[in-house]
Amino acid sequence: MRIIAFVGMPASGKSEASNVAREMGIPVVTMGDVIRKEVELRGADPADGGKIANELREKEGMDAIAKRCMAMIEEKMNENPSKVFVIDGVRGIAEVDYFKEHLGDGFMLVSIAIDSPIEERFDRIVARKREDDMDNIEQLKERDTREIGWGMGEAIAASDRIIENTSTLEEYRAKIRQLFEEMIAEEESK
Repeated sequence: MRIIAFVGMPASGKSEASNVAREMGIPVVTMGDVIRKEVELRGADPADGGKIANELREKEGMDAIAKRCMAMIEEKMNENPSKVFVIDGVRGIAEVDYFKEHLGDGFMLVSIAIDSPIEERFDRIVARKREDDMDNIEQLKERDTREIGWGMGEAIAASDRIIENTSTLEEYRAKIRQLFEEMIAEEESK
């Protein structure tokens, strides 16, 4: 089995890549769901997700979210014996190391590289209308800084493959679809 984990800055295209996976019948675990669940358990405001993610990492280690995702990953793997599996939303190198150790040789980190000004990424965030997203560009800058502090830069640098998301949505989705098709073909040829 090939396990593809996506890493990238906010609004780089990770969720869109996961949407393509779902459309192709590929199982997806979204790491942000762990944070959203914790926010809900605490009865906190969805806007406090970043603060709660920081607290979890401080208390349980920088790989806390990856550890909490493993049960979800194992459950989905058991439900769906797919040749390819997706993890959406790696945020740091500690998570990469954890997944490599626990998921083995089939683990592949794919960086979604985006060459867009922060204003364009913020426009994407506004357009997606998630309740846990920021309200202004300063909050996006703070989120970028926080996630870089979690080891995002090192995780991006450790990527096995980079996919540029610098053109149209249709072209980007085609690149992602091609990646999945290649991985499925590789797994079927084993």
